[in-house]
Amino acid sequence: MALALALAATTAVSLALPVEGALAQKKQKKGKEEAPQMELSAPFRKAFGESQTAFGANDFVTADAKLTEAAAVATSADEKYLAGKMKLQIGLKTENQAMQEKGIEEALASGKSTESEARTFNSFLGEKALVGNDFSRARTYLTAAVQAGQNNPVNLFQLAEAHFGEAIAKSGGRSIDAANSPLAAQGLPYLQRAVEAQLAGDKQYAPSWAKRGFQIARATKSDSTVWAQLLLKADTGNKAWNEVVRAMQSDNRNFTSDQSLDAMRLLRMAGGLSSANDYREYIEAAGAARRPTEVLALIEEGKAAGVVSASDAFFKEQATLAGNSRAEYVATLPDSIRDSRGKATATVTLATADALLANKQYAEAEELAALALTKNVEDKERAMMVQAIAQVAQGKYAPARQTLTSVTGVRAPIAKLWAVYIDQKSGAGAAAAPAA
Repeated sequence: MALALALAATTAVSLALPVEGALAQKKQKKGKEEAPQMELSAPFRKAFGESQTAFGANDFVTADAKLTEAAAVATSADEKYLAGKMKLQIGLKTENQAMQEKGIEEALASGKSTESEARTFNSFLGEKALVGNDFSRARTYLTAAVQAGQNNPVNLFQLAEAHFGEAIAKSGGRSIDAANSPLAAQGLPYLQRAVEAQLAGDKQYAPSWAKRGFQIARATKSDSTVWAQLLLKADTGNKAWNEVVRAMQSDNRNFTSDQSLDAMRLLRMAGGLSSANDYREYIEAAGAARRPTEVLALIEEGKAAGVVSASDAFFKEQATLAGNSRAEYVATLPDSIRDSRGKATATVTLATADALLANKQYAEAEELAALALTKNVEDKERAMMVQAIAQVAQGKYAPARQTLTSVTGVRAPIAKLWAVYIDQKSGAGAAAAPAA
């Protein structure tokens, strides 16, 4: 409706036709020559004038008939432009969408449309094509609209969707295959601009648009980190964190239990554990006998949140296993810390650091993880993650972020999300990469 009103505002054709001859020019003013008047032939003037008169009398049937006569003799760009705009006006009055679109096409093709008209006309045609699933046509017109300066969030979103829709259609209608991923990825910068504009404005569509971008980025194997940032910024609820972390795990099914634990620890710290299955997976990754204090604390948190049932057989069994291991686990930590600070191997030192992290002894965990690195521990990525998580737990965000920049390999996606969490907690709000 808003676009139709905008069209109506840009389509008025003056009833006063030029009275001078073709290409006649007005007098010079202050040394500047004004633009030439319209090039209109006598036959066109007559038929078009009669169409205007009928239009003014709300006789749209006659107006259309006379316009057809005028269009039949239209040869100049000016004549084609006026005919197209009159067709648009009649189409608006009679609510004939096909006539509206045809009129706009003719006015644009004449090359005489103003910049404002070009923006509105191309937006209108692009939107109609998008609604009709004519994605290639939609891309053509919406691209022209954006290039002409129509950069409001809705237009940018529509242009992005035209890319996504065409890629999905060409892939068979359900997903995006490898052959069409580049086409879909071309729409992501437009959607990013739309989301950023939404975040700066009323935020009405920001969460759903950011989620759409996150999904498309994953489907096209594009870097989804920027989209994770935008989604978490647009949707500050815990569900967004759950979706982002779970998606990262789904995209990295080769994670070991320790790597999955890094992800679940992030989900816990971000407040994103929302189902019994989340708690179950966390416990399986942690191991009740290996990290009993962490598992027991987790089960109690789940109960307090109303997510974990005290009567659930799995959680009862895990609580028993953890309870049986807890005393010995805690009792051996002081000796392990002493040995790790001495001649213990790098592997033992890292295992102790992880045990301290699980037991919420964050300062010692940070210290020993760093010490394991100086001992040339084999799994450097794991040591850096233990160190970074311990730093985050202490609120040492800048050092943690610095540690995470060195994490590569399989754990790199986990490290990126931890960095996003740090930015969110510290208020740094790392800027997303600029949209093209």
